[in-house]
Amino acid sequence: MNPYERFRPVASLLASSAVLAGIVAFGPLVRQTLLQVAGPGTFAQWACLAGAGLVLLVVWSVLGGVIFPGVLKLGLVRRWVLGRAYVEGSWIQAERGGPAGPRLAIVSLKPSRKGVSLTATTLTRSGEIESGLQAEYHQFDWPRLDFKFRETLPSESGRQAEGFGEIQFDLTGGAPGRYAGCLQVSGADKRIKTEAVKLTSWKERRQLRSLDGRRDVLSKYWSAFFEGPIVPAAREDGDSSAKGARKSGKIEVLRQRGAKDLRKSDTTPTADRIRQEFSASAD
Repeated sequence: MNPYERFRPVASLLASSAVLAGIVAFGPLVRQTLLQVAGPGTFAQWACLAGAGLVLLVVWSVLGGVIFPGVLKLGLVRRWVLGRAYVEGSWIQAERGGPAGPRLAIVSLKPSRKGVSLTATTLTRSGEIESGLQAEYHQFDWPRLDFKFRETLPSESGRQAEGFGEIQFDLTGGAPGRYAGCLQVSGADKRIKTEAVKLTSWKERRQLRSLDGRRDVLSKYWSAFFEGPIVPAAREDGDSSAKGARKSGKIEVLRQRGAKDLRKSDTTPTADRIRQEFSASAD
C-alpha cells in the first residue's frame, strides 16, 4: 500500500470534523438568524436552509482540498501521518558495479502530488558533479519504491541513459535510516547495486551546499562505504603489555589462576587452604 494515500482521508476527516464542530457551535444561532431573515414563508425558510447547506459544502471542499492539504505539508505533521514510512529527506547513496566504478550520489526524496519524487546527483570523490538523475514516475508499495529514471550523462557522451530502479527500505526500528536497491540501465546486462544512509545531521546537510563542505562529507562516506568500516582508536589506559597486544593486532586471553599457579613460596593462609582443597579433590 502506498503510504501517501493516507493524506487524502486524513484531510477529508479533518475538514469534516471542522464543519461538524462549526455546526454544533454555531448551528442554532445560524438557524435562528435564517428563520428571521426568511420570515414566515415555508418556501423561503427551506431556500435559506438549502443555501446554508451549499455554503457548508463549499467550505468543506476548500478545507479538504486546499487548507488541510497545505497544513499536511508541514514536516512534523507528515512525520505523524506517515509514521514508519517517513522517508523524505536527503540520502547518501553508494553505487557499485557500474561502468564508471564505485560512485556516491546525493539522493533527495520530496513529497509530490502523487507521493514522493526522487532526484539524485552523482558526484566524483573530489565533489564535482558527474551526472544527474530524475525519476519520471514511481510505484510506492511500502517498503518498496519502484521508479523509472532518466540520467544526464557527461557532455562528452552525447546521450542520456534511461532505466528502472528499485529501493527496499530498512524496516528495523522506526522510520528507516537505510535502504538497498539497484539500478537497471536500458541496454545493460548488469545491474548497479545501491545502498544508502539517510543524512540526519543538519551540519552535514548544510555542508553539502558548499564545495569544500561537500568534499568533507563525501570523503567521510566514501571511506565508510568503499574502504571498510571505521576502526575506533585504541584506549590509552592499561599496562604496557595490553598496549603491545593492541599494536600487534593480537588479543591476549587472560587465564584464571588456579592452585598450580601458586608458588610454594606463597605461605599465606589463603594459599595453603587453596592447595589443600585441590589436593583433596585430586585424591
